[in-house]
Amino acid sequence: MRHLYLVLAMIIGLAAGVSAQSDELMLDWDPVYNTVRGTVELRGSANIPGQQWFFVEAAPYIAGADAAWTPIVSFQMAPVVDGSLGTWNTSILNDGFYQVRLHAVNSDQESLYYTLAPIAVNNDGEIINTEPVQVIGAPAAPAAFIENRLPLPVGGHVSSFDEEAQAAMNAAGLTWVKKQVQFGISDGKDLIEEAHAKGYKVLLGAKGDKNQLSADFDGYIANFAEYVAYLAELGADAIEVWNEPNIDREWPRGRINGAQYTRMLAAAYEAIKAVNPDTLVISGAPAPTGFFGDSCGFGGCDDNVFMAQMANAGAANYADCIGVHYNEGILPPTAQGGDPRSEHPTRYLLPMLRRVAWPFRNADIPMCMTEIGYLSPEGYGPLPPGFAWASTTSVTEQAAWLANALLIMSNYEEMPVELAVVWNIDFDTYDADPQAGYAIIRRDGSCPACDTIAQLQR
Repeated sequence: MRHLYLVLAMIIGLAAGVSAQSDELMLDWDPVYNTVRGTVELRGSANIPGQQWFFVEAAPYIAGADAAWTPIVSFQMAPVVDGSLGTWNTSILNDGFYQVRLHAVNSDQESLYYTLAPIAVNNDGEIINTEPVQVIGAPAAPAAFIENRLPLPVGGHVSSFDEEAQAAMNAAGLTWVKKQVQFGISDGKDLIEEAHAKGYKVLLGAKGDKNQLSADFDGYIANFAEYVAYLAELGADAIEVWNEPNIDREWPRGRINGAQYTRMLAAAYEAIKAVNPDTLVISGAPAPTGFFGDSCGFGGCDDNVFMAQMANAGAANYADCIGVHYNEGILPPTAQGGDPRSEHPTRYLLPMLRRVAWPFRNADIPMCMTEIGYLSPEGYGPLPPGFAWASTTSVTEQAAWLANALLIMSNYEEMPVELAVVWNIDFDTYDADPQAGYAIIRRDGSCPACDTIAQLQR
């Protein structure tokens, strides 16, 4: 009996015909010039994420002709890893040259193929095969990830991953792209596909509906865990589990507590790792605030209290990285005092880093700054009352402070910073929530922060 070895262990494509990791595909045909006859055992793996079924099919190998595929191994539901895919009775086909493909279908009803040719079927002994068997069809390898040359990996939060945003990120040396997705509304498939094709890694900030969470807390957590597992299955390189769960704008009143949030984090972590162990799980960064007086109220908790509750509930066991935000600075990132608003730690970068490091001081876990930005109204006009504290920050200061903040975080030793994400790249809303004022692409199309960050490259 001749043996045909096929291996199809693929990262799922995001649409029909998209990519899988080339180093996860393997073909072994021995001997190279051999023919097959009688019953042939087909061995290998069919184990794509979300796999529904697979089968093996064959078609005549005729240059320039459309293939007429015929199943040669029946449909199978269970994945196979380095095992038997079934047997091929070659006697049902006329002698000649064929192409053979392993055909796997995922939960989105997308087909992925791995094809070999030419295979010579030679039951009558009259065919001489002089061509080597080759892989003639396989999911294409994605572009290699961009090499990071900054002092730490840095990404950008985008509104639109268009050419302008990509040009700014390339100029600055950013290697990650972040976008927020919402359970039941969006999943980031298109972003993952495009970003990976361009060499960027993808962080999805996953959130949901606080009202639905309130109505059925346990049930919603279970469903949300399935959702983030699906994001990991799609190929997200990192997932931040929820957004600012310490305030009632994002989390249901009456349940705002780090331990309650950790229940969601634990379920999400287990679900993500079950489908893609390589996906980085980041805990949802709390909103930096001193509004609740180092305590919790009905409408929320101060971030330090919330993180202490998370730590006590074992959050470090259910995350690869502790998420943190810093977005209210009006002084250089080296400053640790002198803010005219107050001396609260969330006003300053270094005290903010210590605020995260302290509750997790006994856990061997890094932090991820999933949102760092400086607000400047320059080029837009007066800020709304709730943001007037940044009215004198210039674009030049924004650019210099962002670069310096990245350098400081790369050298922070109390709790290493594994990833930093600039908030933001290209948002254009400037109203009650002046997101465009944080954008490093300014209203006139310039990007001073791109230049200052790029100067940090090695």
